Amino acid sequence: MNKNFSVHTDCMHFPLDRPCVYQKNDNMRCAECKKYEKASAVLEEKRILVIKLGAMGDVLRTTFMLEGLKALYPKSSISWLVNKNNAAVLEGNTLISKIILNDEKINEFLALNCYDTVINLDLAPESLALAKLANTEKLVGYSLDSKRNIVPSNDFAAQWLEMSAYDELKKANKFTYQHWMSKIAGLPKDNYEIVVPLAASSVKKAGDFLKENKIKTDKKIIGINPGAGKRWKMKKWRMGGFIETAKYFSEKGHIVLLLGGRDDEAEIKAIMAKKIPNVFSTGTDNSVSDFFAMINLCDIVVCGDTMALHAAAGLKKNIVALFGPTSLAEIEVYGRGTKIQSDKNCICCYKQTCEKTDNCMEAITTEEVIKAVEKYL
Repeated sequence: MNKNFSVHTDCMHFPLDRPCVYQKNDNMRCAECKKYEKASAVLEEKRILVIKLGAMGDVLRTTFMLEGLKALYPKSSISWLVNKNNAAVLEGNTLISKIILNDEKINEFLALNCYDTVINLDLAPESLALAKLANTEKLVGYSLDSKRNIVPSNDFAAQWLEMSAYDELKKANKFTYQHWMSKIAGLPKDNYEIVVPLAASSVKKAGDFLKENKIKTDKKIIGINPGAGKRWKMKKWRMGGFIETAKYFSEKGHIVLLLGGRDDEAEIKAIMAKKIPNVFSTGTDNSVSDFFAMINLCDIVVCGDTMALHAAAGLKKNIVALFGPTSLAEIEVYGRGTKIQSDKNCICCYKQTCEKTDNCMEAITTEEVIKAVEKYL
């Protein structure tokens, strides 16, 4: 190679596929350039990239790691790579320095940037590919080798991989998601709180909702999230149970707020159609931030294994959570909730549909739910 035309390909100013601005404007040669800046230069601030693309509830619950990462690396800058449709749960999170969207420019972005540590806790093919592409000397979690084998970073990551491959291991698991992810990432402890940002505008909107509906807060407010999205229909409790629960607490003089998004519209409309006093819909077209603020109005939240559960946990609400096809043990409620599951021997099957008429969610009784809620009144 001609020394006069040697190229510092690791320079932050070199765009890889064309001359840099200093060469263009000043005819500068790399060998004599004073602007040379290594992309991998050792900085006082540790650069960390978290890869967690989705789903939205999983992204939200994984924010518990942020406080732990800051405890482990006090001088650090944490970036988070996420799918665009799930990014809203991270907006306003002061522990995140930069939210990076997984869009058409992500390959170029990862090629041009370096990180001291990349943390990928996802086993989805796209996440594994992005982790493999990222420039880092330390990969925590999962990546792929040249033969398409998943490479776990430690024994805990290997065990979580096995649980992801075998539902019987998921069913036998007794530890929370937070426990496993903390062990994989080497965090000092596993009970850091989920971070749920509350925008001032959303808090105001929630306050205005109370005023407009003349809702007084002298009694406990019970939030009910009756849906479970389109993918996990089997996470939904029976509609009659939600209606009976709402009616019971209405008759006791309590306020019931129905919480959900567009995917939960049918369930919320069905409950509202019963015209039960003291039962209000918070709307199904709220932004994610507004949805969080509506949950924050509640003292107790009744829900399935949904994003509302993780949001309520992060907002330090009392929770009554109903489980069937997914793992009860895996969900962290931080000692502020009750988890209910039927005694069916097929629970934790991770099936999205079920042919049984008396399935695991149908078998949860209204009396069990009411009793659990009453503990927090």
